[in-house]
Amino acid sequence: MQRVQSHTTRHADGTVDVVQSVEASPIRSAADLQRLYWQEVRRVTFGLVRFRGDAIRILGIGPTLIRFGPLRDGGRSIVGGVFSRGGHGRIRWSADGGTILVAVERFAPLLRGPLWNAESRFHGYVGRRFLARAARSD
Repeated sequence: MQRVQSHTTRHADGTVDVVQSVEASPIRSAADLQRLYWQEVRRVTFGLVRFRGDAIRILGIGPTLIRFGPLRDGGRSIVGGVFSRGGHGRIRWSADGGTILVAVERFAPLLRGPLWNAESRFHGYVGRRFLARAARSD
């Protein structure tokens, strides 16, 4: 597998873009990539954090960490949750043209400073594991 490329942009309005990608040939649907991504979130947290329905929650039933809109055009809108400043942003997945990508765009994190740094590192780690898995031909 090629090296994961990662780029973070902080916008003047406080929103953040985090884009991670890797060169790989498997073509996968956004629904398949989304499933792989949520599986990695669950694996990394030893099952503590789970995606269920439209949200990431503790044990799949606890407080809503991040709530999402429906899967549309390869991604989901971020519509709220404990880690989000209101409904702002989107997460999307794609695999075409020899590149697999996960991007969080215009996310408005509630956490700041060291807590945001921890959340950002967590997302980066999950993204790298997800891309490694998605790049393998199954």
